[in-house]
Amino acid sequence: MRPDERTWQLVESQKDLANFLQSARQTNLKNWVMGLQATDNHHLIESSLLKLYRDYIEDIAAWVPRSWRKSVVWTASLSYLPALQHLLSGNTVQEWMLQDPVLKEFTAMHLEQRSNAFLQSEFAPLVHAWQAGDSLLATWIQCWQARWPDKQAKQQAGLHAMNTLLNQHLNTFLHVAPNAAWRHRQQLSARLCMMFRKYSYQPVAVFIHLLLIGLDIERLRGGIMQRCLFPRYREESA
Repeated sequence: MRPDERTWQLVESQKDLANFLQSARQTNLKNWVMGLQATDNHHLIESSLLKLYRDYIEDIAAWVPRSWRKSVVWTASLSYLPALQHLLSGNTVQEWMLQDPVLKEFTAMHLEQRSNAFLQSEFAPLVHAWQAGDSLLATWIQCWQARWPDKQAKQQAGLHAMNTLLNQHLNTFLHVAPNAAWRHRQQLSARLCMMFRKYSYQPVAVFIHLLLIGLDIERLRGGIMQRCLFPRYREESA
């Protein structure tokens, strides 16, 4: 059900946002754009896409064995790490965060209140990591692994293989020129697809699927934001 390259090319050939969204509604991207309007504020669009992805993860979690649900649900917090780091750093709360159902409880003006809210939530380990100067991503991964119910080496092999692939991608991506960034994402997607087939019917297949969907949403978001924020650039480049 994921869009193929031909579908992407068809949608991305539309120069303005209204036609881009209308074209996407005629494809298997329709569930991600159905409620979006070309006149929407870009913060609203971002929040809507985040919510759709979060809801999708919860739907997938409902399909997996009960013992694996916590680890699947935890993946919904991964896309919030930059925003969480922004708030933990004591930076000014952005207006869109006040409306986001995940972030709004951590948007107090006073840093002590904000920190206390974090410490009383599932993100408490991230707070401790931040205070200790540790990587939020590394701590997030530790929390994810702690939620794995199955300690069998066979079940964990695929999960560790996926983690290794992602670490390699992130380390390489830090040094990639902007004009080569999407090619590296495509390479990651292709390797994830191969891994998905290799580990079919194992827990890791669920997480690979969510990663692939996440890459699709990232590409969709990029197309929307280019047309929403830089319409003149789109017209001139046409």
